[in-house]
Amino acid sequence: MDVNDVVGLFTKSIPQNIETKNTSHGDDDFREALLVDLGNEKIVVKLSSNGFTDEKHLVLWERIAKEYRDLGYYCPQYIRALDGTFPTIMYKGRTCIAWGEEFSKYRSAEELISDKFPDTELVKDGWYTFLEDAMIMDAKVASCHFDYTDLPSAYCMFEVFDPADECDETTADAKKWLAIAKTLPEKYSDRVKRIWNNWLKARRELEKIYHKLPTSVFQADINYTNVLLDEDGIFKGVYDFNIGGREVYINYIVRQAPYVSTSETYEKLEEEETFLKRVLHALDIAKKVYSFSDLEKEAAPLLYKCIRPLWWNASVELKEAGTDDTKIQKHLDAIEYEQTRDIDFFRHM
Repeated sequence: MDVNDVVGLFTKSIPQNIETKNTSHGDDDFREALLVDLGNEKIVVKLSSNGFTDEKHLVLWERIAKEYRDLGYYCPQYIRALDGTFPTIMYKGRTCIAWGEEFSKYRSAEELISDKFPDTELVKDGWYTFLEDAMIMDAKVASCHFDYTDLPSAYCMFEVFDPADECDETTADAKKWLAIAKTLPEKYSDRVKRIWNNWLKARRELEKIYHKLPTSVFQADINYTNVLLDEDGIFKGVYDFNIGGREVYINYIVRQAPYVSTSETYEKLEEEETFLKRVLHALDIAKKVYSFSDLEKEAAPLLYKCIRPLWWNASVELKEAGTDDTKIQKHLDAIEYEQTRDIDFFRHM
């Protein structure tokens, strides 16, 4: 099928213009959006070929968008093909699933910052100005404890989001670090074993209570490319539900908050307190509308010990240290510090 054939599955109107936007993540994760101008309206037709976009997920994402709208947040509506399905088609030599979406009446924070707020980047006092409203939205969704799906979000633990994955992302990050750490000189072997055993212990303790923790069903990606704002920069809602699903709320906070809180997404995360500061700030916001349970308070330090010490950047940092003993020592010191420090999560919950 060509683009006109694809668009014809969703509308009888003749397009005046079709703009193609490829957002693929490598050969195994093909994604393309067709921005369709029908004259009197615009729609977006999306095509995807990967391990986690199928009819079951699309039905889920359609439902998530509806539930968010019912809570008062703007989310573009999903559009099914004229025959009422999310069709599977051949497109550019790939088997793809296709769906339509209402063309958003609001712009993403990314677009608005680039166009209207390049100087401030919509950051005040170190935080995105729309962050609190977006996190309040998540907290309200968490309070609903939606349970209409068993499909997890991409942040899941103790299960996989993509059937092709061998383990969850947190575990994969830790294993990647371990593989590099095992190549260090023999003098570090005892310390590497101790760090790994610390991580395994925290993971075992977390697993005992993890499946009892409160969950809901989230859009699960409030980064600035998905947050929708009016022309004054006021938060209105979200779009892009492709990593959404059922999630343990406290895990979602710890996993996401460090990356969506400000324009300096990655630049300062390796600094000692930045990651934690962003998590605690998110908890402070959430508790304004969400009541954390005793079990969530018990889980918070265990989650932190599972996620932060051997996060994705740990393997990057260790690899970059090379054979420099000073850098290796500093790296291992930082990991053990994060594994053993006492953090007063309770005060923020």
